[in-house]
Amino acid sequence: MGGLLSARNQRHILRPRGIQQMAGLTKKVGLIIAWAGFALALTQIGNGREPMLKLEERRRHLLEEEQNQVEAHAKMREIERYQMQIAQKFYMAGLKKKAEKSTAEAKQNFKAAASEYEKFLTLYERSPGGPYSLLMWAHCQVQLRLVNTAIREGFQSVIDYWPESHEATVAHFMIGKCHLFNGEPRKAEKVFQEIYSKDPKAHYATKTCEWMLDIAIARKDMEKQVELWINLVFKTPKNKRTPDYAGQLAKHHFREGEFAKGVEAIKSCHETENDKFIESVFGNGNGVTSEFFKSDASKPKAEKLGDEVISFLEERLPTDLSDKKAQERAQELLGWVTGIHMTLDRDKKVIATFERKGKLLGMDDLLLGQIAAWHKKKDRREQARSTYGRYEDKVNGRRAIAGTFREERKYEEAVRHYLALIGMDKEREATWQQDVVGTWRDAGQWDKAIATYRELLKVDPDKHSSWYWGIAECYEHKKQYSQAIQAYRQTDNYPEGYFRMAECNRHLKKWTEGLVLLNQAKAEKRVADRAQFRIAQFYEMAGQKEKCIKSFQMTCKLYPRSGYASRAHAHLQTKYGISVTLGGATDE
Repeated sequence: MGGLLSARNQRHILRPRGIQQMAGLTKKVGLIIAWAGFALALTQIGNGREPMLKLEERRRHLLEEEQNQVEAHAKMREIERYQMQIAQKFYMAGLKKKAEKSTAEAKQNFKAAASEYEKFLTLYERSPGGPYSLLMWAHCQVQLRLVNTAIREGFQSVIDYWPESHEATVAHFMIGKCHLFNGEPRKAEKVFQEIYSKDPKAHYATKTCEWMLDIAIARKDMEKQVELWINLVFKTPKNKRTPDYAGQLAKHHFREGEFAKGVEAIKSCHETENDKFIESVFGNGNGVTSEFFKSDASKPKAEKLGDEVISFLEERLPTDLSDKKAQERAQELLGWVTGIHMTLDRDKKVIATFERKGKLLGMDDLLLGQIAAWHKKKDRREQARSTYGRYEDKVNGRRAIAGTFREERKYEEAVRHYLALIGMDKEREATWQQDVVGTWRDAGQWDKAIATYRELLKVDPDKHSSWYWGIAECYEHKKQYSQAIQAYRQTDNYPEGYFRMAECNRHLKKWTEGLVLLNQAKAEKRVADRAQFRIAQFYEMAGQKEKCIKSFQMTCKLYPRSGYASRAHAHLQTKYGISVTLGGATDE
């Protein structure tokens, strides 16, 4: 593209470059004239500018470096904007086809877009849209994988002929990206560094640092990563990812024993010492503390950092707890202090902080539950149960006690506590009986589970289908398949119940009954492929080879996009030596 521009930095009409245009130049100019009135009718508002909604809609579908500047767009004449729209439509169509993995169609659209952008430069040599048109021509070359052409004749030409334009900055950035596409990260890094050094406060300085950071991470160059984190946090314009970079920088400082510097990095992303700032210091500090604590050699570092984080949190603890907001802040801060002590496995300090929290803010069931959970983690089951016994809500406390016995596989004791709940809260008997039946199922005591399900049929008859389903499953575990079938027949879970009954008949070697049930299940479209595949397997297990093969073939024919069709296809090929085309013909 460089040859299309004069050597004296004077723009002139571009000559053809061998890129195939969608139609002859004369024909296209005629089309523009013929459609000009229609284009004006569509786009004219006020002084003839294209509606901003349309422009914004196109911008949303393009990368930042592919977007036209609103100011330049506004200065273009209507006929110029129309020609630009033609090119943009081809480019966006190419992006769409690329996303759909239609490579050939995408390539055609990108070629057409390149031709239209080149045509723009030919027809409107002095237009404010010239730099953008050449920039987009270069983007088309990138999409066509002509990366070196894009650099030499596109992006570099934009820089040479419009050096002070926004597009020149974008082109410079794109040259760096193109070097990465070519697998030359050092060349890319050099270009990105030039952009950053030129103006660290510019928007693209942030983007270049982000790309250099990716390169440094790939190279495992920690020194460079730290340098770039510092740039991104303190020197370049911030974006939505800046807090992440600040967190990474903070963790680096925490690992190096520089707690104050880590806090400063996080603080740079926050105007005030708000909750997010404090939470970020805690989260990053606790994360590094946990890393250190995993190794005996670094445990002293973990203790030191943990104490620094705790001091940081304690300094921000409200002294006046009279208002609700201060109480909520204290609740959160003390929770984080407890978290640090937990990370450092400071058992006594964890309990002491819980108790301190209770004295300051009141001991409620939520806090008692946290204390009990810590006791359980330290395998102090009796102390956990004692703590649950302190609950204000005695029903929930008793249920939690039952849960501890269930966790210990002391099923009889757990059931005793669950049944005691019926006397404490009769209205929720169905809930307690479900806890009981779950316990018996955990214990593998199927007869007791069945008896409890029958009790549930009396207590909560509206859910009879669920209870019969549970009864059927228990009979299956007992290998009493006839009783299981009878129970499944009482449920309304179609078609899953039919699959379950078919499997029970399989265990009983009742192939005909099982096949009847599977064919009934097949009537439900969403499981038809599964049913057809299982029918084939039933025929195979029954020794009916011919019907088995035919059923597997039917699976491939009727449901070619299903995973069951793929399985049927593979099975026919490996076991029977039959090759089936999904959705069609058979080759033996």
